[in-house]
This record gives sequence, C-alpha cells and structure tokens, in this order.
Amino acid sequence: MTQFRYQINGTFLYRLAEMARKHCRFQVSGLQNLNEAKASGKPLIFTAWHGMTMLLVGKISEFFDTGNIVLLMPDDWRGESLKIFAEKMGAHPFPMDLEETASVSTARQLVSLVREVKSGKHCYITPDGPDGPAYVIKPGVTFIAQKTQGLILPFGAYTRNGYRLNRWDTYTVPYPFSRISIHVGKPFEVPKKVDLTAVTDNLTNILHRVTAQARANYYEA
Repeated sequence: MTQFRYQINGTFLYRLAEMARKHCRFQVSGLQNLNEAKASGKPLIFTAWHGMTMLLVGKISEFFDTGNIVLLMPDDWRGESLKIFAEKMGAHPFPMDLEETASVSTARQLVSLVREVKSGKHCYITPDGPDGPAYVIKPGVTFIAQKTQGLILPFGAYTRNGYRLNRWDTYTVPYPFSRISIHVGKPFEVPKKVDLTAVTDNLTNILHRVTAQARANYYEA
C-alpha cells in the first residue's frame, strides 16, 4: 500500500510538471547563457531555489535531453515519490542523505554522484533543499562543480498566478495557462583551488539576482 502511495504521489508531480510545460506560457531570457553552457561540452549543474522547481523542470526538459540528467533527491520517504517522478520525466534519480553531510555514507554518495557527472551527465540541484532554510546553500553543489569541473548554470523563475504552499520555501505550483518568466544566468566554473565558502556566497548572490531578473521581466512584459 505504501509503494502504491509513492506511485500516486510521483505520478501526480509528473502530471503537474507536464501541465506547466504544455499549458503555461514561458518567457525566457538569458538564452545566450544557456547556449554558451551547451556549447562548452562540459557537464552542467542546474541550480535554482527549491520553491521554483515546478516552474522550471518542465521547461528544462525541452532544453536538454532528460535521459542525460541526474536529479538529486533526499534518501528518505520523499525520495520514493521523487524517484517515480524522475523516472517518468526520463531522468536518473539519485537519492542521497542530504542532512548528514559529514557522514561516511554521504561521502561515498558524493563520490558516486561526482562519477556520474564526470561521465557526461548533467545534474539538477536545489541547493537550499530539501528542508531549508530558504536561500541558504548547502555545500554540496559547489563541491560537485569543483570536483567534476562542470559548469554551474543558475536559473530564476517567477509567476504571479500560482498556488504557493505555506511552508519554508513558498513552493509554487503554476496555474494552467499562466505565464512563467525564466531567466538563465551566466554559467561559471569552480576552480580546483578556491575557498568554497566564497563560491557559495557568490552563488547565493547570483541566484538572488537571476530570480529578481525573472520577476522584473515578468512585470516589464
């Protein structure tokens, strides 16, 4: 019965993402940054704040082959539903303990994920997830980018017309036929020898900027 519930939840999330992709109107800016990232031939680490996931995943699936994308997710009961969601999207689910960041098992999972990305796969990470606090980046995303020498590609998204969950990330589910503004930031690489704390601070500022730009574009249009 529990597995059936995971199947229902994962399918529901997939239907929401497909609804947004098919029935919402997207305005996308920063396409030159997207094209630059794709032309680099390097693995990409897509990043956006957790609450924007449902505004983005459907559109990203049009930009990139989902069969070449790894979706990072918590290795707990939530991950069971997200695994179904990822598989229906055609992506590769990667459950991982996102809380015990200093544990031996997490270190092994990180090594495995780095290996996946180095093999040529892209990776989608919401760096303040899965439990927040909002807009506080966990160290994993910069570490993965540094070890794989992939490019971090930041996304921001906004819509006025959506259902916003009353929780830490104000998770937004767009209404059908609403307009969604997406802004793609400039891709950047994390040098092998650099203070990751400084990179994390910089990425925080970048994600705030691309999110603010997506919102500004929405109202300017």
